[in-house]
Amino acid sequence: MVLRIALAVVGTILLAVIVWYIATGGPFRPWVQQMRAGAAYMKSLKDSDMPPWIERTKRLLAEWHPRLRPIGAYGLGGKPIPPDLQQLKIIRVDILQDQVRYVWMGGMDHTELEVDRLPDGGFRFVAHYNEYKSEVIWPKRPKQALQPTPQAVALLLLVPSLCYEASPSASWLNFISLDDARRTQH
Repeated sequence: MVLRIALAVVGTILLAVIVWYIATGGPFRPWVQQMRAGAAYMKSLKDSDMPPWIERTKRLLAEWHPRLRPIGAYGLGGKPIPPDLQQLKIIRVDILQDQVRYVWMGGMDHTELEVDRLPDGGFRFVAHYNEYKSEVIWPKRPKQALQPTPQAVALLLLVPSLCYEASPSASWLNFISLDDARRTQH
């Protein structure tokens, strides 16, 4: 009888510790904090913050060439992240032909500031808070500012590094990369 009570008490305490650990973020806590840091910074950006970001992006786009490994051009084995970006907790910078991504969290739940060079020479800033929520944060237009970017019409079935796109208008299943899937969202 005493053994059962002791096991029940130990089991209750162990269950409480596990529930507390999971409720406070558990093993994912550093990732959640990283995503929150990026989201908070992107939401705090003002029009006056954009010129330095545009200049930095122009400098980085000038480094692009076809042989450049775009993912992790800075960070992840590439060049070291500049100190000012490290202070913002940015862990990686991706450089594509007309786009620079400042990444706080990569993988399945991207948290990144995407800066696109537009055909007219202007720039567009898109805040990606995770795989499902993005918004154009600059340039702001009346009645459009801070509106979510349109979501893809297709059903996306996500797998760690790949996804499948099922078209609602056809009977086919198309294999696409996550980056391609993300681009269909805006």
